[in-house]
Amino acid sequence: MATTAQAPGPVPARPQWLPWSAFPFQSRFRDIDGKRIHYLDEGSGPALLFVSAGQWSFMFRDVIVRLRGRFRCLTLDFPASGLSPDVPGHDQSVEANARILDGFIDALDLQDVTMVLHDVGGPLGLLVATRRPQRFRGLVLSNTFGWPLAGYPAVRRMLKVVSGPLFGAVNSRTNILAQLTATSYGVGKQMSQADRRVFLGPWRSRRNRRATLQVLGGVLRIDPMMAAIERSLPAALGGLPVLTIFGRKNDPYGWQNRFQQIFPGATAAGVADGHHFPFNDDPDGYSAAIRSWWAGRVAAAGVRGSAESWGSKEAER
Repeated sequence: MATTAQAPGPVPARPQWLPWSAFPFQSRFRDIDGKRIHYLDEGSGPALLFVSAGQWSFMFRDVIVRLRGRFRCLTLDFPASGLSPDVPGHDQSVEANARILDGFIDALDLQDVTMVLHDVGGPLGLLVATRRPQRFRGLVLSNTFGWPLAGYPAVRRMLKVVSGPLFGAVNSRTNILAQLTATSYGVGKQMSQADRRVFLGPWRSRRNRRATLQVLGGVLRIDPMMAAIERSLPAALGGLPVLTIFGRKNDPYGWQNRFQQIFPGATAAGVADGHHFPFNDDPDGYSAAIRSWWAGRVAAAGVRGSAESWGSKEAER
């Protein structure tokens, strides 16, 4: 899954709709396989890499603010998401975005990484981690999956609807999916109305609206890959500390318990009033769960790679 990373070029101006008060981070960019990728790199210490797809880095804002005093917090926007521009020919498949993630890890020479995987970030992050387990130190899994969806017909029907042409036409005109995501049932529970407007900023572009639906539609085509990933998880990643944090109101199929069966030693936590974005529903509780688990399970397990990688951020800059 090797990719080519180029030196950073000029940094685009911050969009006018993105005030520092709502997004108090320095935007950074890397060229990975010819694709301009926006990312955040905040704080110092052990690396926490937050990964989702079809959304953007703004949704991790509140936990990054809380954790950057203890960890080096990173996240990236995939092409045509957030502040990363669209790339002609990028197909938004799990495999294509996994190559971006893989190249991002190489470009920043990240070692001993704990990945925080959410939604479609789960399949693409697990694809990278099972191929390169030596890079990783722990996993946090939130409202995601690591197996085929063939056994979940209702999920597949929903994905077919939202990635189909009729919903695509409606969403292109109305931005309804992002609008729903910005509500209190999505990322918006703790956000002000001004914050919700900022969150919606990237979806002013119809290309970004299409990209989000393409990410979701791509999940329909990965069952064979996910079967292979599920088989490889115990051997490839079974030695890592694992934390599952799910919104209790958004786990109708028992996926948190299914991860517990794959990783019997995993620590399970939950956001009692949480939905699909538990880090937005309760950023204090979510951050506290990571800090506690890290201190008790990850730090105690020792460093898999080089501890010097924690300090590589300044050298990278």
